[in-house]
Amino acid sequence: MAETYHRPVAFDRHPVVEQKYIVPTPSIEEMYLRVKKLVRLRTPGGIVFAHPRFGKTYGVRYVMRVLREDYPKAVLLSFGCQKKKSKSEDAFFSLLLEAVGHPGALNGSIPKKRTRLNERIMELVSRSGYNWFIMFADEAQRLDVIEYEWLRDVHDELERHGIRMITLLVGQPQLLNQKSAFRLSRETQIVSRFMIDELQFHGLLSADDLATCLAGYDEACFPAKSDWPYTRFFLPGAYSTGFRLVDQAAVLWDAFEDAHDNAGFAYNLEIPMQYFARSVETALGESSEHDDYGFQITPSTWALAIKESNFVAAQEELRMVMSDDLAAQA
Repeated sequence: MAETYHRPVAFDRHPVVEQKYIVPTPSIEEMYLRVKKLVRLRTPGGIVFAHPRFGKTYGVRYVMRVLREDYPKAVLLSFGCQKKKSKSEDAFFSLLLEAVGHPGALNGSIPKKRTRLNERIMELVSRSGYNWFIMFADEAQRLDVIEYEWLRDVHDELERHGIRMITLLVGQPQLLNQKSAFRLSRETQIVSRFMIDELQFHGLLSADDLATCLAGYDEACFPAKSDWPYTRFFLPGAYSTGFRLVDQAAVLWDAFEDAHDNAGFAYNLEIPMQYFARSVETALGESSEHDDYGFQITPSTWALAIKESNFVAAQEELRMVMSDDLAAQA
């Protein structure tokens, strides 16, 4: 038993405890395949949208990591769009310079920042051996027309040098409304560069979706390339006698359904990734104190973990947002 419990790192240093890990979901896999298609076709841009907490930012990190395995030298950049009362060209180009790792991001005039940005990207792309790079813009619903025009300038300048900029706008459903507004106002130069493709990013929609994610805990190891999957780290005794989280998918889905139905939500269950992950983390942490050979996580443990994740409160907030969206479309 002592050998079974000899964990390779301290409990509080594990990425699940620190919430610094990523497991795949069906929507993340779909996003990854869509981005690879954009690269293959050299499509200049697309939008990925979902309500808050569905795991879009989490998905971008995962997709970037896997793309780096597929294209080890490719240039993959990301930046978070900032919400400000007024739009500043100087601040916008400083943000992009930080994204490309330029040491002089905060210094110099706007023309100099523009030049530095283009030169830095051309330098990175030249080293990569490709003639393209990918830019992820997170919370992109915050971008205004003028910021798209500044981004368009970068896109066009790089294209004149034979470099294809592929931009993924990641954000909330307002992105679709913005696309429609740009079409109505004939801002086709924005739509044709940044919004050609569309992908709705879903939460977890079935027990099978949960199984895909739970299998990630059974397969991902820490330290990397060790024989310590996440599940074994928290439940080494149970793991040694065959316990696997993937086998809990139906039980966990039923627990989420019960919480959803008991709260009186009329729409179909769709679990945002954040609340799924918090539930699993809580259940693993609580169960680790009771681990033993033959141990199983009980339905009541899952129910408590879901409650502590604030899933129901988040669903109530989502219901209000969806009602507002429907009212705005009416």
